[in-house]
Amino acid sequence: MFKVLLLALTCQGVISTVIIPTNTECYANRKVYQLGETFVDGCETCTCWDDGQIVCSENTKCCLFVRNGVTTQAFLGDSYHNGCCHCSCEADEENQATPHCADEKECKSCQYKCPYINTDLVEGFARRGEEVVVYDPKGDGLTDGGCNKACTCKKRGKKAKLVCSERCILF
Repeated sequence: MFKVLLLALTCQGVISTVIIPTNTECYANRKVYQLGETFVDGCETCTCWDDGQIVCSENTKCCLFVRNGVTTQAFLGDSYHNGCCHCSCEADEENQATPHCADEKECKSCQYKCPYINTDLVEGFARRGEEVVVYDPKGDGLTDGGCNKACTCKKRGKKAKLVCSERCILF
């Protein structure tokens, strides 16, 4: 944001416009953050500074999963439930965080849930009847590329299936 200040220089008959920055918030990932606010971006912790700049931690290793519709972090050595199976966040050969989860076929609750990719591009599992916002890489034909859609996990026989709106949603 900027405040425009008009200054009249009468001795020369010139009016000059000066733009003064008035940072009151930061913008990242289609979201607005207030000055001093701390937020999570993937595995990194970020802060919106008084000058409107965003500063984040670097090279934090974690596994991302969805819990109650929110992208959540599990750090190396943590155990967690990804909405379908029990998992642990472990380092791979290249020391990168990698989720190790029980095989979905062995997890009894998986057949009653709908897998999806959320707006942070993280895999989640919706319960039957649950409404979620999903990233659809195909979009709706009206926009270039993918978009977000409102979806509901519906019962289809003994399994569950995600049913989504045809049109993209804006928020």
